[in-house]
Amino acid sequence: MTTTDTTRTGTLHAPSRRPTREFWTSPWVLGFLAAWALAVAYILLSDRSVLPLTDQEPTGYFTGIAGGTFTMVVLFRLMRGTAPVGPDPATGAVVGPVARDARRETAGLLAWMALVVAVGSLFDIRTHLAFVGLSEGAQEIWDGETARSTVVWATWNFVGLAAAPFLFFRYRLGYSAGDMLLRFPRPRVFVPYFAVVGTLGFVFALTPEFSDVPLSGHLLTLLLFTVGSFLPIMIVTQSLLTPRLAQLAGSWVTGAVLSALVYAVLNITEAILAFGTTAQLLLSLAWFMQIAFWGLVKSVTTLRTGNAWMHIATTHTIHLAEAPAVASTFSLR
Repeated sequence: MTTTDTTRTGTLHAPSRRPTREFWTSPWVLGFLAAWALAVAYILLSDRSVLPLTDQEPTGYFTGIAGGTFTMVVLFRLMRGTAPVGPDPATGAVVGPVARDARRETAGLLAWMALVVAVGSLFDIRTHLAFVGLSEGAQEIWDGETARSTVVWATWNFVGLAAAPFLFFRYRLGYSAGDMLLRFPRPRVFVPYFAVVGTLGFVFALTPEFSDVPLSGHLLTLLLFTVGSFLPIMIVTQSLLTPRLAQLAGSWVTGAVLSALVYAVLNITEAILAFGTTAQLLLSLAWFMQIAFWGLVKSVTTLRTGNAWMHIATTHTIHLAEAPAVASTFSLR
């Protein structure tokens, strides 16, 4: 099946209203941030030892939020005078890729994501291998991993959340790379931004052991997380789901919030969460909102730039700090 080029160069057009103002006046964003702030307070004040990874110290995790916020300020500044991907609030016209059947395609994506997560959980495969921001907890997770389980994790996520959705939308439904936000517009601006922000995204989490990892360990870390995390999240949530949610919601801001919540659900089987008791449920829901916060950064990055690749720099390169754990797991010295 082929399609006409439905990608409009909306990100080069002047918006009908200021996207920054639209974002900060959205009741969806304000409600989300209020729930997130309450969740932060609950995490800081509660007994965190009720969750499986013992009493984690979350201070380091939350310091990353300041950096993430700064990168978003810079991003909005770089995109000033351009329209986000999604429906224009004044005209109703969709800026950027237009899904031919957004409702059915979105439902199909959600069902497929649920299936991949559910089947993966039967084999103890999670969407993320570890959350390095919780350093001790991340190490506890890695202590239970082997070279085989790590490769299985990366392969499952790549096939289920990257290759299969991409091939279906590209060759069965006939969407182009531009339709899927997989082009890299304004490379002279955003390639340097990607490099700088991507580097800053993981240096704060480096341990002294990082410099002792051989080159093969760093390259393997890049390969594993590109295949098992960067590309799967990019394709299924940012390239495909997020613009469709924006189109269905009639607002890029609302679509970004909805995408953030879906992203958090995609991580519902993570090792940092448990739901056996009321205390575990409440604390897990609080951490759920932290995962959703980074989902919001991802979706805003994607819709504001029209570039699904960009979220890797703003939120995902932190996993490159896990090179010491990868080297240890694969016995690389």
